[in-house]
Amino acid sequence: MRYLKPILAAALIALLLSGPGCGATSNPEEGDPFLVSLADKVDTARMMQSIDYLASDELAGRAAGSPQSQGLEVFLEERWSELGLEPVGELGLEGYRQEFPVPSDRCFLINPPPADTEVICANIIAEIPGTSGEEMIILTANYDGLGVDASTGEIYPGADYNASGTSAVIELASIFSSLETAPAETLVFALLGAEECGGYGSGALAEALEAGGWRDSVRVINLEGLGAGDGYYMDVWDLNYRKNRPTVEAIDGAASLLEVELELGGADPGTSAGTFFLFHIPAVTCDWSWFERDDHPDFHLSSDTPDKINQEGLLQVTQVVAVATWLLAE
Repeated sequence: MRYLKPILAAALIALLLSGPGCGATSNPEEGDPFLVSLADKVDTARMMQSIDYLASDELAGRAAGSPQSQGLEVFLEERWSELGLEPVGELGLEGYRQEFPVPSDRCFLINPPPADTEVICANIIAEIPGTSGEEMIILTANYDGLGVDASTGEIYPGADYNASGTSAVIELASIFSSLETAPAETLVFALLGAEECGGYGSGALAEALEAGGWRDSVRVINLEGLGAGDGYYMDVWDLNYRKNRPTVEAIDGAASLLEVELELGGADPGTSAGTFFLFHIPAVTCDWSWFERDDHPDFHLSSDTPDKINQEGLLQVTQVVAVATWLLAE
């Protein structure tokens, strides 16, 4: 999701003066062997396998509410089950699906149902419980896409945007679920549906967090556009929001440890993190070289294919987020 609604923009400005949220974290020690080994576990080939599937003709652009998207949801649920992840009971979920309605005329469907009906979409969410469980660190990425161009029949594969972010969240879930050491805080892996058509998935998750009383005990790291172009740096967009300082400090520390160039952005450029800001929930978006829009030339085009993924950028962002997540959760 890379657009910013006027109402959202106005509301975000009002949040800039809000106070800090849950506690800060310490900077990583130089050469910390555990943190370095955590970064080394990130497997680019494994992420590319996920991207190849997500951006395949079989999934036809992953439009929210489409049969292809529904099949993908089942696949993602099975992946969480294979990794031994648990449903997020704190949000009242007994399974991995958090369902929500979307007006059918907002979905990118070739043969949509009548405009006055709704399509049921879903976030696919799971967790690794923390030993204290007092806070949640949530990693998000939207798995939906723009589907198929109704006039030309061209598929929008969405490899960089946002199969790359989805592949990274899956990879991070795989890594953290394989560790013998449990995190102190609960790690949540949330793959968001119906984001491209209006931020419905992030809205549903934010509402559930607020209703469950988690607003002041959660941090969101959203992953979008991790693998395009020839850029050389990672971005973190935090809206200069004070509640995000501990998250930014953790990401900055991780980037320094791994010698990854980091650019700190202020105003959110229209990502899923913006929805969480409306609920006063700390949320940042990480991506690869988004300051230079030219580095994402295939954004929302049928040319956004897996062969154009900048695998080094994909690797570096995922490694930094792996280390930062652990710093926040330890």
